[in-house]
Amino acid sequence: MALIDNIDVTRSKIYKGTGRFVVSDPDTLTSFPGRLESVMLPSAPVSGTAYELQAGWIDLGPTTEDGLKLMRGADLGEGIPVDQRQTNLDAGEPEDWSMSAEFTLLHTHLTNIKIAWEGGTLRNHALGTTVAQSALDLDAPTVFTERMAAFIQEDPSTTKLRVFCFRQAIPEVDGSEMNVQSTTETGLPTKLRLNADETISAGSGQFGVIYQED
Repeated sequence: MALIDNIDVTRSKIYKGTGRFVVSDPDTLTSFPGRLESVMLPSAPVSGTAYELQAGWIDLGPTTEDGLKLMRGADLGEGIPVDQRQTNLDAGEPEDWSMSAEFTLLHTHLTNIKIAWEGGTLRNHALGTTVAQSALDLDAPTVFTERMAAFIQEDPSTTKLRVFCFRQAIPEVDGSEMNVQSTTETGLPTKLRLNADETISAGSGQFGVIYQED
């Protein structure tokens, strides 16, 4: 019997659909979400409004059709030298893990640019002697703002949610570029370094947790 004959493919195990990216407000949200609905209520919540974003999360809006690219890597050990030669003891074992994320935001309002580019103060000028306007300072900060981050994906055919939650997300602005054109919409390419929380014990999601609606 062929191996394929023993594989049961069901529609509920296939996820697709556009994504929505949110980050935490470091001043108001300090605890990591313990459930899917700690980020967003599903389509049939026990209470509240369907798809309501919980307090403390900042909505950066949808990504482009390319969605979110998550990278996960590990530096592998080369073994331990014993008696002037390299043994295979511990060779190939992971020594250092890393994760990162790349995506392009559709919304390019100043709040998104401030977070993705580690911008400075965002100021609003009311209508007066000039037109009503907003201004974002582009400074050269010496530290990056660390935030929790979550990527929310809904399958359009099942309305089931999958939420990728990360504990420590830091913007990577080196080489970040915004292509401003006259005939094509301007997206906001965004890169994040996802760090492991060393205060979290192994087995509890040091990088984060993926929640999926059954």
